[in-house]
Amino acid sequence: MIHRFPTLVVILSFCIVGCLTEKSEKILETAEANTPQVEEAKPIVAELSLSLAKPNYQPTEPIHLNMTIKTGKFDLLAPYVTAGGTGAFTKLVVKNEAGETIKPKHPITMANESKTLIWKGKEARCIRGIKLGAKTECQVALDNLRTYYDFTSGVYTLQVLMSLKIYREFLEDQSLQIVEIEREIAEVQGSKKLPTDAKQEVTTRLREEIEYIQSQEKERSDRIYLPLDSYRGSTNLESNIINLNIE
Repeated sequence: MIHRFPTLVVILSFCIVGCLTEKSEKILETAEANTPQVEEAKPIVAELSLSLAKPNYQPTEPIHLNMTIKTGKFDLLAPYVTAGGTGAFTKLVVKNEAGETIKPKHPITMANESKTLIWKGKEARCIRGIKLGAKTECQVALDNLRTYYDFTSGVYTLQVLMSLKIYREFLEDQSLQIVEIEREIAEVQGSKKLPTDAKQEVTTRLREEIEYIQSQEKERSDRIYLPLDSYRGSTNLESNIINLNIE
């Protein structure tokens, strides 16, 4: 018994240490499981900010409404009809003091300009676009809110909702002459009768013709167009809510 006692003490010590270690590990696992997981914030695509020149207006005074579109850290290609003019206010929400939505006299709309241009050697349906550079601000305005709404005395709230579509690629505006030549190039490249050398020669000549036409154009349009097939996705935006007081 005298010789076995130290051995028994050592065995018991290992058992106690083992149990404590296992228990500590379980406590740590439980603590980690109960720790709330912090989700990474999604990058801001863009923000909308509404503003008025002043909060109070007389019964017949024009109401000029401004909106700033502030982009995040990415360059964006968006439809001009959505982010470049009065079309940005298509989903303007006006509510009275009771929280009821006021319907406009007629909707705020803007024509969506479209064109057929040559993209990747083929005809592509495109819409007019606008470049929104990263971390920049774009200003749009509605000249007179009274054109669309009848206001009586009271306090109203204004907010804009927007579904901003984003595209991957854009094309510079093309004259009708250039579009026709691009079509001719596509036909030449797709021909099974012409040998490769002949295709190359004709294509080179037609490209030179395009360059000449471009050099002769004194006023090049700064408009860009977005191929519909380069659609990337959309994001829903909500502006701040501002008050409008009609005296």
